[in-house]
Amino acid sequence: MPKIDHKPLSFRYLCRERCMSVGRDILDVGERVKGENMTSGFVTWTVPVPGRFLDAIAYLDLETRKVPCRWTSPAGEKLGRRWMAFLAGVATCGKIVLVESAGDESWFLTGVREAIGDADTVLYRATNTFDEGILKGRYTYARRGWAPEPFYPAMVGAEELTWDRRKHEPDSEWQSLRKRELDSRYVSETYERDSALVMIHLLRDVVELIGAYGEPDEECDAWCRKVLTDDRLAFEVIFGGEE
Repeated sequence: MPKIDHKPLSFRYLCRERCMSVGRDILDVGERVKGENMTSGFVTWTVPVPGRFLDAIAYLDLETRKVPCRWTSPAGEKLGRRWMAFLAGVATCGKIVLVESAGDESWFLTGVREAIGDADTVLYRATNTFDEGILKGRYTYARRGWAPEPFYPAMVGAEELTWDRRKHEPDSEWQSLRKRELDSRYVSETYERDSALVMIHLLRDVVELIGAYGEPDEECDAWCRKVLTDDRLAFEVIFGGEE
């Protein structure tokens, strides 16, 4: 099933676009809640990044939720719930692509892989190997190692990529600059009632990576700082400006 690449939505008016291939409604800002009867597919939102940054690699962030599973480790430990990614932000080749699941995990992972494109290195920020482990289908939970083999859907080619994990630095310039629109602990539940806010949160996660590790030029640096601090701009670069 092909992806759906949305045109910018109106800031002033609620805009409903019927996406027949994935069987869902997509709404603007507070009304932009998850549609019903979602089937396989994924949705992408493309944000051009002004100026230049080191974009031969991919800068990645995931948003995840807990889902049921049945898995038993080689040592006999049982796992009844696991993490599943449902949103991804990827910056490379002068743009940021936000990938939103439309119900099917494997198709969503296809969208993430397409967003990474030809980059052979993926940079992400985490206290552990969370994002990498999720996309390889092997992450269990923080206090134990990965599963030896994938036990849920994995992104094609994940094992062949080079993964560059950076640790959180709360006192660093870029992390302290950012306006905190949402506590990361509440992403999953917030998405159910206001998915646009979560999309802004995801965008800013990726922009923060560009600023911190992408060596942005003056134009790109200024844009990143505005997106991280200006709520209206952060909304408009995803969903479009006021008519």
